[in-house]
This record gives sequence, structure tokens and C-alpha cells, in this order.
Amino acid sequence: MQRYFIKNTQMHDGIIEADSVMHKHISKVMRYTNGTHVICIDEDHNVYDCTIADVTKGVLIKEKHIDENHELDVDVTLVYGLPKGDKFEFVLKKATELGVSRIVPFMCQRSIIRTDAKSLKKKYERYNRIIQEAAEQSEREILPEITELANIKTLHQYLSEVNLVAYEEASRNHEESTFHQALSQLTKSITIIVGPEGGFDESEIEAMETLGIKRCGLGKRILRSETAPLYMLSVIGYERELNNNGIY
Repeated sequence: MQRYFIKNTQMHDGIIEADSVMHKHISKVMRYTNGTHVICIDEDHNVYDCTIADVTKGVLIKEKHIDENHELDVDVTLVYGLPKGDKFEFVLKKATELGVSRIVPFMCQRSIIRTDAKSLKKKYERYNRIIQEAAEQSEREILPEITELANIKTLHQYLSEVNLVAYEEASRNHEESTFHQALSQLTKSITIIVGPEGGFDESEIEAMETLGIKRCGLGKRILRSETAPLYMLSVIGYERELNNNGIY
């Protein structure tokens, strides 16, 4: 069934009123009719089977609670050095599909794009729409958060139990064990940090290390800026959902 994230204020006494975006999708895009079942997820991550009662007015009825959990069992924060073009939106979408909890846009010394928090904030409506659509498509119960623009001075705000920075020099020096060892210690939360196209300056790496962040390699190959975070999220997903459960 199609999934929709809703605000708690949209639901009263089991009646859900679709907002303009949801109403348009139900009536114009999907062309649903009265009686069609959809899934709604509220801000408290409750999942409900709902029936469209009036497609013209965008009114739905909550039928029953659904017990499900499609989330990673650890919180993953992705700190991502701003890339050029539409790569950031691509990573937003795919990272959401892979289970990220929080995305932190990061201004680096080598970021080709130059912006500030105020200018970037103008794009957040679009960014949050991309995140929501990806979360609905991948059947998640939680909408990842996108934070304000960070830099090396504010990075400490986004650290977790385990903190790693992907660094190409670590890969060239065959330092592949750090990532594996860190995941073996992970129980609650992890922050992964990936730079833009030009990578990180050594001074940034040194500053991160003073915060307790460990540099790590991602194997024998040097990955593109938009590939590295998705690789790391995939490895985390494998370790938490497949390897730990004895599937392989």
C-alpha cells in the first residue's frame, strides 16, 4: 500500500485530513477512489492502516495500528561535504533509502560550491520533500532529519558513540581495518563523515582527530564523493541486519 507521513495535527478522533500535497497525490497522481487502503505514519512513528473516506475532500479513516519496524537498530548520522551540482540531492535520496537517521550538510575547505546557512536554508523545502518521498518509497517509519549547515567548528554537535571520517589516504595506505573494528564496537549510534569532490584537507583531518574521530579507508578503490556515503551505509546495514542475524 502507498505510504504517507502525516503531522499529528492532521488526525483527530481517528479522522485524518490530508494536506495539499498528500491530497493531490491521492486524487490526481494515484487516482484513488473511496474505500482504497493506504498507510499513514504519524510524527510518533505510529503506523496505521487507513481507508480513504472522501477522496474529493481528502478525508481518511484510521482503521488499525500496524506493528512493523523497517529501521536500522542504530542511529546513523551522515556528515556530507557539500558537492557540486545535484549530487547532494542524489545522496539525500539514497541515504534515506539506506536507513540514515540524520544528514548534516558540511562546508569544507575544498567544497567547490560556496554557500552559507541562510542561502542553503531556502532549499530545505525541496530537500525535505526528497527525503519524505524516499522514506515513503522505502517503507520507513522515520523521516531523517536534515540539519543546518555545519563546519569544522560546529562538527562536535553531531558526534556519536562511534565516529569515522572516510579519507582517501587511509585507503591508499591500506587501512581497511578501522571501519570493521568500529562496527564491531557499535551499539547505539555512529557518525560517518565524507568529504566533497576534492576530499578533506589534512588540517581538517587533524582537527577531526582531536575530536576523537578516526580516519578510515573504504577498501582498495578510491570512491567518488557521492558513492562513499552510500557504500558506508550499505556496510552498516549489512552488519546490523544481515551478518548479525546469521543470514550469511
